[in-house]
Order: sequence, then structure tokens, then C-alpha cells
Amino acid sequence: MKIKKGTISIDTPVRGAGSIKRRKESKKLYVDFYYFGQRITRSTELDDTPANERRVRDFLDRIHQRIEDGTFRFADAFPGASEQEKTYFTMLEGREYRPEPHQVLFGEYVKEWMETIFPSFSSPTKRKDYREAIETKILPHFKNVSFYQITSTTVFKFTDSLLCTRGENKGNPLSTARKMNILMPFRAIWNDACDHYRWVLKSPFDNLKKRLPKTEKKEHVVIRFDEWLRFLDHLPSFYQPVAEFMILTGMIPSEMAGLKKEDIDGAYINVKSSFVLGQDKQSLKTAFRKRQIFITNALRERLDVILKRSASPYAFTMEDGARFNSSRFCKVWKKAVGAAGITYVTSYSARHSFAAWSLLVGINPLRLVKLMGHASKQMVYEVYGNYVEGLEEDVERIFDYLGRDFVIPQKSKSPIPFGDRTGDSFERFALTT
Repeated sequence: MKIKKGTISIDTPVRGAGSIKRRKESKKLYVDFYYFGQRITRSTELDDTPANERRVRDFLDRIHQRIEDGTFRFADAFPGASEQEKTYFTMLEGREYRPEPHQVLFGEYVKEWMETIFPSFSSPTKRKDYREAIETKILPHFKNVSFYQITSTTVFKFTDSLLCTRGENKGNPLSTARKMNILMPFRAIWNDACDHYRWVLKSPFDNLKKRLPKTEKKEHVVIRFDEWLRFLDHLPSFYQPVAEFMILTGMIPSEMAGLKKEDIDGAYINVKSSFVLGQDKQSLKTAFRKRQIFITNALRERLDVILKRSASPYAFTMEDGARFNSSRFCKVWKKAVGAAGITYVTSYSARHSFAAWSLLVGINPLRLVKLMGHASKQMVYEVYGNYVEGLEEDVERIFDYLGRDFVIPQKSKSPIPFGDRTGDSFERFALTT
């Protein structure tokens, strides 16, 4: 193992072994000696002068003496060596290499982290988000900073400086939520480094969120029925049943891309996989997202069209026959929204609209929890429940659109305890308004 680069600790306290080298292309002095059978040649960063030559000879003598009496420590004598080299020679010395925080650069550790820990993340979305944050935001700022220099103050200043780099908000500060997302891989790397080197350090991320400005949560827009029809009119005919499928089920594009024909079992759709960033995932966002959806008459009508034109094992395809792609579909959706001139809504708004429409026509919230794939009814009450106000004038048309067999289910393959007959609540509402 020949080592050529790095600084040395010339004043490190080890006789007559090793040699001093000179190179034609350099005006510096080099040390050259063997350690554990490995030749080590390294620049001293000292100019080639008689005085410096005496210093280097004294350094080599001390190295030789310490090697002989077993007290030489490679990592102490060559602090500028790579972590790999220090670890290697420390292992040969029969010790455990544990550098201090000021001896480890963040960028050097990230290289190792990306090779060993990063691949263990199974989610392609998480890997994509982490890689983007690390390579475009975190590393450019902290690459040459030691872990000792990373404090709550430096992290706050970094976080506070983050700006949007594209889109209509380019140049504006990122939202607090987005900043916290960027800090997630930063925190993971910090924690793994502390665990790896057994450092006991105060986390620079503690209470950071409290120091950042609070940003108002954006309310998810629910599509009004007239706007929905106008949107469909401007959506290419091929994708109209696809969009309607979304608002009739609450499924999102990645779930639809992972839906196989074999997952459609008689009167039910079994949602159990997704397709994200070109990879099939057998696990969804949460365990509760695996769910069963009853195929109503309205849903069957759209589903028959979708299945008939798919020649692949998957239910959904793009217009050119390729596998359904959520990114491509979202571009088609966005274009149709612009052409329709309606309030801007994303494809994810179809899921929120499904929930709000369901509550509007009287669906039991506990049943909606199952249909949406949530863990509890908290999301239904705290988020979707706010959307009902202002939609009352659409209730009859939404009821007809979703279908009576959706509002008043006749059977359930997996029994769900309903507290009320949801259709009765609609009938009572209709009679009293």
C-alpha cells in the first residue's frame, strides 16, 4: 500500500531508518519509510533547505524509535491521511481508530455514507429526495467543514439561506416545511457519524424548527363540480376515464400505475402496490394504504374502457401504449387545467376532492378512512371535513355522479362497521333543504 499524499505532523515525538527524498517537479522534502511492510512516501510540505532537512531527519528518527518500541501511531503522525488509511494502519496496530469530530470532514464522511448506508434505503422516492438534497444543497455548503464546526448556529444560517431555484417562486425563501425536508438527510448523516465514531455531541438540529419562521399550510383545493366537468372537456379523451377513475376512488397516479389486471377481483379493486420512479413497490406509503375498493356502476363504466385498451398486465397505460407514468400524466393534467381556465389544481386534488365529495353526500367517516387508506379518522375530520362548506350546491349532482351504490353500499367483502346508513342521511338532507 503506497501512500503519496497528505500532510504530516513534523513535530510528532520517533532513528536512522527511512530516507529523505527529493523530486524534480517539487521543491519540497519527502519522507520515505516502511511500516508494516508498506512503503510510505509523503510530502512534508517543507522547503528543501538544510535546516528543514535536519528537522525531517529528526522526525524520521523519532518514527523509527517509536515503531521499535510499539508506541508509533500512524493516525497521530499523519493527520492529513485519508480516513481509510488511518483506519487501515490503526487496525494493524491492534487498536480501534476513533477520530475526534474536528478530524473528520463532513464531505469525506458523506462519501463513505453514500456507499454503505444510503443504498439500504428501500424507497426510491426517499433515495431520490435524499440524493438531491445532499448533492445540491448540503454538500456544497458543508463539504470542507468538520463535524466539530457544525453547530446549531451554522445549521440555522444554512437553513435560513435556502432559496427556491426554479418555478414561479425562484429566488424566494423556501417554506419551513421544505427546509425541514432538506435537513432530514443532513440529520441522518449526523446521527450515523456520531454512532459510527461513538461521539457524544449535542445535536445541532435540536429546536431548530422553532427558530424558523412559521408558514401557513396550504389548503388543498377541492374541485367544484362545474369546474370538474369543464376540466374533463379540455382533457384529451384518452385520459378522461383515467381522471374520473381517480376522483371516483381516491387513488393516486403511482397506485394506478402499479395496479395489475389480476388485482381487480370481481366486484373489488385490491390496492396493494405502486410504481414510483421506474420501480415497482410492493409496499405503499403506509400499511393502511393497502385497501379494497368496491366497484360501483359508475366506476365499472370507466374501468371497462381502461381495461379494454390495455394490452399489458397492468390496467393503466399512456396513450402511446407505454406503461402508465405519473409524471407524464401530471403534465397532461396541468395542461388541461390551464386550457379550462379553472382554479389551479394538481392531480392529487382528485384524491382530496373524492374525500370531500364523499363526506358531502353522507359517507360514514369510518368507511371513508378505509377507502382512503388512513390509519385513523383524525385526517378525515381535521383535513377533509373543512372542505364540505361551500359545496352544498353541488350535492345532488355529486350524488348522481358517484352513484347510489357508492353512497349506500349493498355488500362488503370485508365487513366495515357502519354507524349509519349513509344514504338515509342524504335523503334527510335533501328533504330539509
